[in-house]
Amino acid sequence: MQQNKEYISEDEIDLKELFKTIWLYKKFIIIFTSLITIFSIVYVMSLNPKPIYKGSLLIEIGEYKTSDNEFIIVDNTNNLKIILENKFNAKVYPPQKTDSLLKIIVNNTNKNKIEKDINEVYNFVIERHTKKLKEYKAVIPTSKVDEIKVSNEPINKPKKKLVVSVTFVSAFIISIFLVFFIEFIKGIKKENKV
Repeated sequence: MQQNKEYISEDEIDLKELFKTIWLYKKFIIIFTSLITIFSIVYVMSLNPKPIYKGSLLIEIGEYKTSDNEFIIVDNTNNLKIILENKFNAKVYPPQKTDSLLKIIVNNTNKNKIEKDINEVYNFVIERHTKKLKEYKAVIPTSKVDEIKVSNEPINKPKKKLVVSVTFVSAFIISIFLVFFIEFIKGIKKENKV
């Protein structure tokens, strides 16, 4: 029973010893954490990416009336999405739960270029659907649901405070890990000397 207690006491973690070790290396921890944090602040301050803006347009796909008085959509939105994304520098999303709407999204550093690119995509769709609808008498043409919207805030703003905070916490944790690793190496060297 006595031997079992000795074995358990050898396996226990002594918190006092851990805190003593950390206190012994407090200067190392402070200097290491400070240096890494300062480097991250310098790096983050040097980050000044060109602002990228986002523009979007929602369009409604046209329909034609069949001889059975049934309206059918001119284009399958999923097929049209693939065609537009391959032909233009734009992202196209058919909103969920609808077969007749498409959202065109363009990102660029130039707001005028965004409008121009969206209009180019829209004009392509109009031209394509006009050709398809020529054969039918009763049609609802493809049209804009609203006007082109271009954001005033860039979408690529770096989160500087978050980067510095995460770097500080990471550097602090790594410095404590290094302290215990140094102590571990010292312990192995002492055992080899004996």
